[in-house]
Amino acid sequence: MTQAEKICANVSKDIKPQAVTLANAVIAMQDKIDQQIPIYKQMPLAQQVTVGTGERMLRQNPAVQEFRATVRDYAQALNNLQDILENNKTETSSGSLKELQEKFKLIS
Repeated sequence: MTQAEKICANVSKDIKPQAVTLANAVIAMQDKIDQQIPIYKQMPLAQQVTVGTGERMLRQNPAVQEFRATVRDYAQALNNLQDILENNKTETSSGSLKELQEKFKLIS
């Protein structure tokens, strides 16, 4: 069982494939962010560039912008995944293990 499948183990069947796909995307983005953090720490926020007129100007560093966009996308995807996990539980996953044990004691 993959990490994404474990994360989505208690999601109802009708939305489970989408939840697993989203979980895989979140995991992939997290891996990418973890790889880039040391590089991001060393990047300047702006770069000097020469424009068409020959003037030198400061412009935002596109690598920094891309990293920040990835972090924003990751945070949004993680929030969406959390909502799916909380709002689409299977019936057995919504109760605690203790409650489930009590139900089986009553049946026996």
